[in-house]
Amino acid sequence: MVEVSLRALGLALVIFIAFLVLAPIQWAVLRLNPRFGWILPRLFYATVLRLVKVRVEVSGRIPRDMPGSLAALVVTNHVSWTDIFALGALFPAAFVAKSEVARWPIIRTFARLVNTIFVDRNARASIPVTNAAMLAQIRAGEHVVLFPEATTHAGGPQPFHSSHFAVVEELFKLGPGYAIQPIAIRYSAPHAPWIGDDALLPHVLGLMQGAPITCELIFCEPLPLAEPMPRRAVAQECFARIAAAYSSQRV
Repeated sequence: MVEVSLRALGLALVIFIAFLVLAPIQWAVLRLNPRFGWILPRLFYATVLRLVKVRVEVSGRIPRDMPGSLAALVVTNHVSWTDIFALGALFPAAFVAKSEVARWPIIRTFARLVNTIFVDRNARASIPVTNAAMLAQIRAGEHVVLFPEATTHAGGPQPFHSSHFAVVEELFKLGPGYAIQPIAIRYSAPHAPWIGDDALLPHVLGLMQGAPITCELIFCEPLPLAEPMPRRAVAQECFARIAAAYSSQRV
């Protein structure tokens, strides 16, 4: 119990410092030199993961320039809020998130400071606007992470929605300087998933109380941009690769 209390206190302190001290610095960095905008978020992500006892393990082949100049649409299944921290600690990334996040106190501030793209999943009219924002950030050289299941799931990857894969049709027109990178996410413990409208605080405390867990990021083979593909075909191919990787045995 003492360990949980200390970890909870540490997490509260980290959030307090990040909100009052690091957030203004991050705001300035994004305006003065955006290519350094990953440094502080990466530190924040890694520290939070350590406090909630989540270790990130990477398998598969990471593209050599994933942390560098290659701009990619990253496609992955969604299990928990910790997915974002695990991915964000590994490479620079902006995330596509539901519009409700923009209304959460404190979290919305952090989300905006890492260039989060918000989408109203109940309004189809917002999809073209979101897709345009995704394309703009990829063209600017940033990785954009898409969770095409639209919500979290505990039982493995679920069929992907294809609406946001319309971005891929535009990327094909821009040439080979971009990539589509599928990544499968799986955890080593049943208490890791954060599903639907579960309360966040009890889940965080549950992670701190339980045994340490591993978040495995399995890099699948990237999809080539050699020829145009319909968005539904891209969504299905990404799903197939992620599902196969998720079901594979640990090495």
